Amino acid sequence: MPVGEQGPETADQQIRFAVTVDETLRAAAGVFGIDLEPQTAGGGGNGKWVFTSLDQLDGLIKKWTDMCDAIDHRRALIQQAEGLVMPPAEDIMSRFQANTLKNSMDAMKQHADSMHAYAATYLQKLHTTRSAYVGVEGQNTRSLTEPGGG
Repeated sequence: MPVGEQGPETADQQIRFAVTVDETLRAAAGVFGIDLEPQTAGGGGNGKWVFTSLDQLDGLIKKWTDMCDAIDHRRALIQQAEGLVMPPAEDIMSRFQANTLKNSMDAMKQHADSMHAYAATYLQKLHTTRSAYVGVEGQNTRSLTEPGGG
């Protein structure tokens, strides 16, 4: 980043920024016929995110849990609405329009499934990170409080 500019400050901003960068890189690579290896969720294994407290991490876990729940709720609404679609008449165009709407709703459900898989995978990474964080903090506490450095 150029001198004087700041990067994303919150974890949410970091995530949105990383997703945008990833999409841009994939689009640019696609122009040259390069297929970048897909990632199922952001954050990677190379330490891109920094969490300074369990409260910060717990807050992010809650946001992603809420996001998963919201996606599930929307998917249920889509499925419910799909069950209500019926052609207004028995002519071919009415049936065609109803079928087209159902196909659109199927695409919406597939999109919701993909978004849920992404969010659930990222949420699992956050839970794994939290467990590791707690383990390291416990070890650090023991090394400071127990005789002989724990």
